[in-house]
Amino acid sequence: MNEWDIIIKALRDHGRIMIFGMIIGLIGAFLTITFQKPVYEARMIVAPTERTGVPSLGSILPQGAAETPVLQYFVSRIDAANSSDFTVFETLINSPRLASHLIEKNISILPTHNIPDLTLWMKKNVRMRPVGTTPFREVTLRHTNPDIALQILGTLFQETDMIIRKDTNLKTKRRMTYLKDQLSKTNHMDHKDAIIALLKEQEQISMMVSIDHHFAATPIEPPSITPKIVSPNWKILFPALGLGGAIIGFMLGGLYAAIRRS
Repeated sequence: MNEWDIIIKALRDHGRIMIFGMIIGLIGAFLTITFQKPVYEARMIVAPTERTGVPSLGSILPQGAAETPVLQYFVSRIDAANSSDFTVFETLINSPRLASHLIEKNISILPTHNIPDLTLWMKKNVRMRPVGTTPFREVTLRHTNPDIALQILGTLFQETDMIIRKDTNLKTKRRMTYLKDQLSKTNHMDHKDAIIALLKEQEQISMMVSIDHHFAATPIEPPSITPKIVSPNWKILFPALGLGGAIIGFMLGGLYAAIRRS
């Protein structure tokens, strides 16, 4: 008796219980689709703002001053901060810090007003995915109410951008205070020119922070609801539970036969 003969014999011996298991699985899939609330997905596409694409500060400094170790360090810190605003946006969009900020603002549409619970909910339901090879990102949020999903997604975008704006404003003020102090202590003309260039750049950032517009990320496509529900998906649920029930039935049939033989 070869392997195929053994398989066919097993299917004949346990066929009834496999069919019974498949029926139970299909009934479970039907009940899930009937009683589970449909889950909708809100989506939007965002991109880095033009501000994050400004040239390096080192390129606008005089050659001699750009080679000064102290100024090199300071320039590298500012360049890194400017280029990472969109990265910070990606990190904050479902973070505990954003959850705490939303709860402090007492936003009524939130599913919960407990920081750990809201953080877990955002980690589970909020996703950010790359859009092809572009710098764009697709932000999605799942919820049982499509209208609330749109509102929450829009709120997450706005509040995340606002947090980064406030952080940048605070850092810029500190840098300007430091640079003005260094300018008053410096007698070397090249160093003064370099510090003035840095001050101008910080003043530009300060002006952009004060403009009531998107700061770290800009929406390419506004929030919208996908036309089809994402869960429960009957195309996956019926085959998965039906096949799972049949496999469990086959295993139980084999176990029962082994017990009888023993």
